[in-house]
Amino acid sequence: MTSAPSQDDQPRLYVSGEPPAALAETGAGGGRRPPWYETPYGAWRLAAEREAMERFPSFELLRFQDRRLYWLGWLRSSLDPDRRYLVKVGYCEAFPDFPPEISIEWPAIMDGPPHMLGPGRPCLYLPSQGPHNGYEPGRTTAATLVAWLALWIHAYETWQATGRWPGKGA
Repeated sequence: MTSAPSQDDQPRLYVSGEPPAALAETGAGGGRRPPWYETPYGAWRLAAEREAMERFPSFELLRFQDRRLYWLGWLRSSLDPDRRYLVKVGYCEAFPDFPPEISIEWPAIMDGPPHMLGPGRPCLYLPSQGPHNGYEPGRTTAATLVAWLALWIHAYETWQATGRWPGKGA
């Protein structure tokens, strides 16, 4: 009779200061290392990311030609149900040490709103504010970023209508 694996045997999300070993030093035979999601930790983490993204059924996981993964899907406006935003969440090669990049692909965001990192790239958090206000490798998923983006879109549309950005950091 086989016993269930103990909790210590189960993969866990990365905790700052404890490398996740998501990336092998090199690939087989000393070649290029595999993508993060092809390592044991990375495969487990990708399954966790997929499970979290089930909350956003309009999103689909796709692969770039260079083997990077990204989610593409739609978010609906909370102020105008006919308005939708096409969103892309792309994982970098160094995930989870660095967060996925999130962007609004369509429609174009008008010039001048606060809290932008660049064209189509909203600023969703300030890592300098510490835990619970920024990206945490062991807790933040693509689904977390999509939820934060939904809040950003609401603030953006409110700003468009009123000229004032609601909430903190206004």
